[in-house]
Amino acid sequence: MARYPVLDSPCPIKNSLHRVMRGDFCTNCNRQVHDLTAMNENERDAFFDSCSGEICIQIKRPTAAKAIAASLAAASLAMPMAAAAQEAPPVAQAPAEENYDDYGEIGGIKDPKNVTYKEEKSDKEMSVLPVEYEDEEPAAG
Repeated sequence: MARYPVLDSPCPIKNSLHRVMRGDFCTNCNRQVHDLTAMNENERDAFFDSCSGEICIQIKRPTAAKAIAASLAAASLAMPMAAAAQEAPPVAQAPAEENYDDYGEIGGIKDPKNVTYKEEKSDKEMSVLPVEYEDEEPAAG
């Protein structure tokens, strides 16, 4: 399970952030927005422990399209070599860079030292679509 901090005050202008964000600074509320996307849970805990007063954070998550593309790519790697050698139409490739939703979850946390968390199924725990290949023989059993 992945653990994410619960926002006390979600950003009220999330849908128009492109107009007020200057790098990691929000000109609407005159605050730095701390991007916690690349931090693991221990790093996030240490970050919150080092803060005093209300802060603004954001956490971007990969979009569902990226997760599905990654699952399909993993399934295609498992394809037998004979099947891979057959002529097949080109498959659309996922972009090399991370495909995150625009700003993810963004907003304020009033008391970072006492932040609450919610748990969600992580991308690594997402099930891969089941695949059966025609040239595979059923397992003896």
